[in-house]
Amino acid sequence: FLKAPSGAFFMVFCMNFPLLRTFDVSNSITLFLEKILIQYVNQVGWTNYELKNCFDKNKGYLTDNLLEWDDEKFKNFTQNELLDLISSHLETDKSKLSYTWIHFLSYENGGSMERHKHWHNEDFVLFIYLKTCSSGRTIFYLNDFIEEHAKRTPVAILPKKNLAAIFSSMILHEGELCNDSDNKQIFVVGVKVNHSNKI
Repeated sequence: FLKAPSGAFFMVFCMNFPLLRTFDVSNSITLFLEKILIQYVNQVGWTNYELKNCFDKNKGYLTDNLLEWDDEKFKNFTQNELLDLISSHLETDKSKLSYTWIHFLSYENGGSMERHKHWHNEDFVLFIYLKTCSSGRTIFYLNDFIEEHAKRTPVAILPKKNLAAIFSSMILHEGELCNDSDNKQIFVVGVKVNHSNKI
């Protein structure tokens, strides 16, 4: 236990939070997500470009927050298989994790995404790549305090089906230009961690 200046005691947990970690997911997860994407777009559609476009040059599509979608199969997936996956890679009990946002991104030919962070909304982010591409890398900048540091610490991930990345929301990242005819597609999950147990 540690004692805070206020006099309250806090339990200290063993933890191993990654700045950036990649791993493979099962093909069954990717196939499920591909079916979910088709089902969602058929039922709900993509988000209106003019209102919520985050792609450079309007060359891509994104869905709204799937946490607001009333689909029993998807809800069951998020509360079981997906939560187990995130919990195992953050080495954190599921009871301390919650979702902020879940959506799909689909890049058109010529699509890219500018540098950005997620720290205003969540603590960690999970990407699952649904397609293999020869372009459209995701670039993570491990230290962007100044541009010199960013230039020295880029880490690139080329989209590959069944590849996943989990990373701190404080990491600056961008989506490079995608020129594949099959289009890059990513399943994106925002996660909050609550370690504020007070005794």
